[in-house]
Amino acid sequence: MSRLGRRFGAIAVAARGGVARRRATTIVIGVVVLVSTAACVLALGLVVDSASPFDTAFAAQHGAHLVATVDATGATPTRLAATRRLPGVTASAGPYPEVTVSPLIKVGSERGGFGAPSLTLVGRPSATGPLDDLILERGHWPRQPGEVVLSSTAPVGLPLGTHFTARGVPGSPALTVVGIANSVTQSADGWVLPAEIARLRTPGSVPTVQVLYRFATASSGTELRADIHTLAGSLPRGALTSTQTYLAVRQQQTSGLAPIVPLVVAFGVIGLVLSVLVVVNVVGGAVAAGARRIGVLKSIGFTPGQVVTTYAGQVALPALVGCLAGVVVGNVLSVPLLNRTASV
Repeated sequence: MSRLGRRFGAIAVAARGGVARRRATTIVIGVVVLVSTAACVLALGLVVDSASPFDTAFAAQHGAHLVATVDATGATPTRLAATRRLPGVTASAGPYPEVTVSPLIKVGSERGGFGAPSLTLVGRPSATGPLDDLILERGHWPRQPGEVVLSSTAPVGLPLGTHFTARGVPGSPALTVVGIANSVTQSADGWVLPAEIARLRTPGSVPTVQVLYRFATASSGTELRADIHTLAGSLPRGALTSTQTYLAVRQQQTSGLAPIVPLVVAFGVIGLVLSVLVVVNVVGGAVAAGARRIGVLKSIGFTPGQVVTTYAGQVALPALVGCLAGVVVGNVLSVPLLNRTASV
């Protein structure tokens, strides 16, 4: 073994002996670094995940900047097709027939059931399209009449296989939940085959359709309001009955974490500062208490640099273990807090 190797070997042996001898010091350093590292990892995860997942999913699922509900009696298919060529419109999808139903959920074989919040159902031939690709989380897309896929954000959560009827509609048409899907723009509460919409519509109700749009400029509320104004001006007066922007959905998705992020970030920074102060004090105490050991090390040939390296190693080893454990703990703690954004 070379002289350099023997020198580092001696330093490693001395540092390991110091760690084993001063267990309280080692535990304090490891725990302090573990806690501060876990807090920082959690803080960084919250900062990143409080915004980026929605943007990533929005791009991957070809999200729509605007979900527009249009009165089909006032806006003909020709007028709707013309909106695709409006200034600023870069992509569109639809029109998809739309209806709002009041479900009556059946319980077992008994007659009757219990009512549930109204659901906005949209008729789409498939889960994919030019905009707003739907991600099936469970089940399958409707294959025949009487089947419905519910949104994971629908006002009522129903398991697969649940049967319900549309209240107030002649014949009480029945639907069976065959899938659960995710829409990044939350365009509807559920989806059926397009031919289903006619039999689910209440007699005398105004037929509506859903049209999805993407615009060249839609990064702010002001820009989107201008786009909506242009769209409304191209349709008959009052034909544009309601709109929903992706900014509102984005804010809803990230609002659950927003109040937590500054607190966790502050805690992480404070933890780092306190860990430095604690480690400095612990090391200072260890050096003061180890004057005799330092003398012994020098007497057996350790240079001042080797002595410093030995004591630095006594600090670095538990700090490294605490840092690695803190990374693991921080990631484990982040799971329940990031469930909301992870669903996106």
